Amino acid sequence: MKDKLYLITGANGAIGRAVAKALDFHGARLILVGRSSASLLDFIKTDLKTSGHTAISLDLEDVNSIENEIKDAVLLAGKIDGFIHAAGLGDVRPLKMTTPSFLTKVFNVNFVSFIEIIRVISSPRLRGEALRIVGVSATGSFLGNSTKTAYCASKAAMDAAVRCLAKELAPKDVRINTVAPGATYSKMMDDVLNLPGGSEALKKITERQFLGVCKPEDIADAILFLLSDQSRMISGSCLPVDGGKLAV
Repeated sequence: MKDKLYLITGANGAIGRAVAKALDFHGARLILVGRSSASLLDFIKTDLKTSGHTAISLDLEDVNSIENEIKDAVLLAGKIDGFIHAAGLGDVRPLKMTTPSFLTKVFNVNFVSFIEIIRVISSPRLRGEALRIVGVSATGSFLGNSTKTAYCASKAAMDAAVRCLAKELAPKDVRINTVAPGATYSKMMDDVLNLPGGSEALKKITERQFLGVCKPEDIADAILFLLSDQSRMISGSCLPVDGGKLAV
């Protein structure tokens, strides 16, 4: 991965940053995408060691702005070797509040932007000889959860699309997969655990996710595997990294 160029969305999140640190450790160059370029630049300065990283501020909900922003960033940095979509909205609402506008918001960030970025970077002008793509899905793609219709449906859409794109893009030496994290330590998880009854919530999580709560680094390790040649025969798949959650 040394000197290769990777694009990471959701780079301000726990999983996005863990992936960035892991790729940086292996000498890769990064284009980090998030809502706040200032925090990304600070992250690059304080947490990453390799030079040549860039950061762009982009609201993935505005899917029509993606093409120009991504094209400009990639053309400036060089041809891209990999893309990790770690951006995502986990907003939950009961059915009576799941309006078309809410569905559109969640799908734009979790799914439509993923497909749009792949459409843009799969151009021969922007990609290297081989392109490796990993989307961060969720166990919610397989498990139903009350009030999570939009979120779970958007992740299931990602997994279904990857199965199609793997076949379509294989002749261009593009491999594409997803990972499905279980409950993972993050700001969202911290917020849950800090609420009254947080210890009971953790108990319920670990009763099903019997290997315990995942660390962001656990997800990053799986993503690096799928980006590497060690997974050269894997495409169109979803790899659960879920502490055993789906086994129960």
